[in-house]
Amino acid sequence: MRWNSDKPVSQSEIESEMRKQGLDCYVWQDGISAYYPTHSHPYTEIRWVIYGSITFGVNGSEVTLYPGDCLELPSNVLHYAKTSDERVTVYLCASKP
Repeated sequence: MRWNSDKPVSQSEIESEMRKQGLDCYVWQDGISAYYPTHSHPYTEIRWVIYGSITFGVNGSEVTLYPGDCLELPSNVLHYAKTSDERVTVYLCASKP
């Protein structure tokens, strides 16, 4: 999901939206060029970018998320992730059973 607003990304707005969806979220920060090798989770993984960017590799394709963008990965989907090599990346994390 891409950010569809002329306003800058607001962490409080995104947290509010996640709560409306019944999600408990927390803030996560990765340093420059962080890398998470291919793995999966037994739950649906949700990541919503506040600052910086993160690229996910799924099924042979990559998608890069920028501030305001959200990705929801279903449970047990193999994926990897890597952050920007230019800046720290901050995002909200949540999961669904």
